[in-house]
Amino acid sequence: MIRKMIPVAGILLFMGLSTNLIGQSSIILNIKSGILVFGGTIIIGFLSFPMKRYRELFKTLKVVFRNRETDYRKLIKDIAKLSRINRLYGHLALEKEAHGLKNLFLHKGIDLIVDGYDSYDIQQIMEKEYEIYFSRKESLVNILSTQQKLAPVIGFLGTIIGLMNVLNHLESPANMGQGMAVALLTTLYGLLIANFLFLPLHKKLTEHLRTESTLCYVILEGVLDISNDKNSRAIAYHLQSYVENCQSPQTDLFESRTRSRWRVSSNPLEKLTTKRQNA
Repeated sequence: MIRKMIPVAGILLFMGLSTNLIGQSSIILNIKSGILVFGGTIIIGFLSFPMKRYRELFKTLKVVFRNRETDYRKLIKDIAKLSRINRLYGHLALEKEAHGLKNLFLHKGIDLIVDGYDSYDIQQIMEKEYEIYFSRKESLVNILSTQQKLAPVIGFLGTIIGLMNVLNHLESPANMGQGMAVALLTTLYGLLIANFLFLPLHKKLTEHLRTESTLCYVILEGVLDISNDKNSRAIAYHLQSYVENCQSPQTDLFESRTRSRWRVSSNPLEKLTTKRQNA
């Protein structure tokens, strides 16, 4: 609840401060400047990307803001439980247990084990699913990045329009003032929309994808361990150490003299290359 109230409080505080800074400029002029910048940014974005990508972006952002913190401990317990069932009762019992899984990526891996694929084929198939999924999500990040770059450009375009209005009304000081207001306000709104709307959304989505990357990688390692009939406790220790390595701050990275050959990548698509190099 508190995490949801912080953005709302920030928006209200920003609106109050911006109103005091803008001062006595008319509301109609502010609306025109805002519509010019925001509407122009959205229209150019619609022309640059397919509409289905925008629908997917809205759905993903809805999930991002509604999503709770990932419970890795429960995930590791579920994977260890599946490993224990597979070792004790075989693939048929594992298939029945997989029906209750909510995670589609984990469900896919268990189905591959039940169907008799070896660990190499399972790794190849799931890594391909991983790459396809994150390449699609990367296009959503590109949309927000493009919108962030477009907003100041449209604001600068509004500045040019305002200056042209000033030059066309040199004989009328009142119209010159209005043109200068439009010129400055569009630049202001361009910077504000880029840095207070699209930049936070871009960072929020990127962080969400980083969390999903860790989640998928933990699932992939767990599925491969189940396929190799490893002990459930060994699987739990292995996955827990990986999660702790991803989540804990790396304060001692430059103090240690011996460098580990295992490196955790911050880029989701880079993890697959790293894994092959460390194999």
